[in-house]
Amino acid sequence: MNSLRKHFSYANIVATMALVFAMGGTAIAAKHYIITSTHQIKPSVLKKLKGNTGARGRAGAPGAAGTAGLQGKEGPPGLSALSTLPSGQSESGDYGIGTPGGKSGEVLEQAVSFPVPLAEGLPSTHVIYTNAPPVAHCSGPGNAERGFLCVYSSTREHVGSPVIKDAEVATHILPVGSGRLGFLLQWGVTAAEPFDDGVYTVTAP
Repeated sequence: MNSLRKHFSYANIVATMALVFAMGGTAIAAKHYIITSTHQIKPSVLKKLKGNTGARGRAGAPGAAGTAGLQGKEGPPGLSALSTLPSGQSESGDYGIGTPGGKSGEVLEQAVSFPVPLAEGLPSTHVIYTNAPPVAHCSGPGNAERGFLCVYSSTREHVGSPVIKDAEVATHILPVGSGRLGFLLQWGVTAAEPFDDGVYTVTAP
């Protein structure tokens, strides 16, 4: 008994108690975890936690209409047959004529009107017919240099190249060129079933 007392002291007792509490705290701490990600949870447990997906609910009622937006700026006025085509602007259209009959020496004619009139007619030197663009002043359908009328033939049979005339002049013999409202195409027939189809583009002077 005396020998045991020699080994026990106040310091030994305190150290022993501290060790016991430390071990007990470790055991308690070992039972608590901080979960920071679903990857730390067993998949079978996670599945139970999520539960089954329920049926889709009904669509909600439509929301109230939004307020009207600001009114946009007024655009520039449009062009019409009562306007004048502004300088440098272009317009295009189609032409076409054909007949099941026709004899060599006969003449076919077709008048073409511009959607928007020019300020004035064009002289003969500014009116060009071609079936093989590009040529001078006429680079292809949809194009014409300023102050030029370009007539582009796409298919033509049994007629010669047409003469383009100004039908607005009140004379028996019409001058070659274009009027401000349009032009007249005049073909010489070379055989039966003549025709000519194509497009034109005119650019205001």
